[in-house]
Amino acid sequence: MTQTPRSIRSRLLLWIALPFTALAFLALLSSYLLLSKQINEAFDAMLLNAAQRLERRVYTADGQLRINMHYFSISTLGSRGEGKIFYRIREAQGGMIAGFQGLGDPPDSLDAPLFYDVAYAGNELRAVALTFPFRRGRDVVDIEVIVAESKETRHSLTHDFMVTLAGLTAVTGLLAITLALLAIHRGLAPLNAISRALRQRSPHDLQPIRDSVPREIRPLTQSINYLMQRMQSSITSTQQLNADVSHQLRTPISEIRALTEMTLKSEQSPANRANLLEIQRIAEHAGHTVQQLLKYAKTRSELFELTQLQAVDLIALCQQACQQVATGIYQKGQELAFEQPEALPSIHGDPILLQWLVINLIDNASLHAGGALPYQGTITIGLTHDADTVRLSVHDDGVGVDPARLPQLTERFFRDNAHAPGSGLGLAIVEQVATTHGAQLAVRNRPQGGLEVTVAFPVLPASSSGSSAAS
Repeated sequence: MTQTPRSIRSRLLLWIALPFTALAFLALLSSYLLLSKQINEAFDAMLLNAAQRLERRVYTADGQLRINMHYFSISTLGSRGEGKIFYRIREAQGGMIAGFQGLGDPPDSLDAPLFYDVAYAGNELRAVALTFPFRRGRDVVDIEVIVAESKETRHSLTHDFMVTLAGLTAVTGLLAITLALLAIHRGLAPLNAISRALRQRSPHDLQPIRDSVPREIRPLTQSINYLMQRMQSSITSTQQLNADVSHQLRTPISEIRALTEMTLKSEQSPANRANLLEIQRIAEHAGHTVQQLLKYAKTRSELFELTQLQAVDLIALCQQACQQVATGIYQKGQELAFEQPEALPSIHGDPILLQWLVINLIDNASLHAGGALPYQGTITIGLTHDADTVRLSVHDDGVGVDPARLPQLTERFFRDNAHAPGSGLGLAIVEQVATTHGAQLAVRNRPQGGLEVTVAFPVLPASSSGSSAAS
């Protein structure tokens, strides 16, 4: 299964979002490490300051060491008052002065203030330990001071900082994505403009793109223009080939028909006359087929120039088509009826192609309405309209078509009635002309008998009709 490629917009957004996400994650991680380090250093400095202040509060009374410090002055240490404070003051030789006896000893000698982690009473603590000399009478003793603080405050402060920083990063990310989307939209605007211009064009408009575009898009427009130029050259070659085929095939076929007619006037042998009549029939069939093939080639929508379209009065056009075919219709013993409305909106079209459409519809009914037998009924042309559609319908009172074969009637060289003459291109030409004019073709069997072909044309707006008529 072929995977649908992602759009340029999604690719650009992906390549912007992924690096930004990675950078944001790295920034948050480095910020967390840096903040943790800074906060720990700040709180360690506070612990050290608290421990050093205790040195000034030690005194002697009756030969015993005492400490002049209220409990609450210790418990309020810390920047937010959320943590727990534990302390221990004792002589270096082990005599307890104040504090918590079970507080863990420092892991190393105290030549300098020492910071360490310790657990006490179910709390994870950060502690600082130091010693200082104290004169007691004539003796000098070393006093060991340990101050420990629980880590809730540190963690809470780090958490608050990180939440704030993550929120700012998320807002910045959203703003960055918004700006990226805007930048991508603006950057792709020339491509979107070219896309819109090409979509709005008719399938027959192969004029080069002449809009000013950024330097990066210029190779694309040049390639499109080169392709259009090649297509235009191909179309021109095809049209020239059609003209050459028209001349090279119709002329010898006409000569064969003329020679056959001349020979028939002087030939008396029944066998030779039968052969000549068969040659004449084949030549007429070949001429008709060549003519239909040329019409089919000329009505291909990709070969048609929209500049040839003009406001067309279908009433007058149908009258002209009926006049052209009326003699042949009456010679076959058939009738031709035209249900002419009083007024009809104009449509946008090519008069020659539309006349071919009407004539082909009449010829199709004349040749095939009777099935295996020659048709002797009426062929009716009708015109109706509503607010935005003009409908041309041609129907007969014949045998109709097998419903299962109705969709095949517009296929090239398909003939529902093999007994009747024809090339199998009549309705294929009709469908191509309808497509060129933006019309809808419908084929159905009539409930009362016979086949009806309807072509629904879009109505030409009044302003366009007026301007076309004026020109």
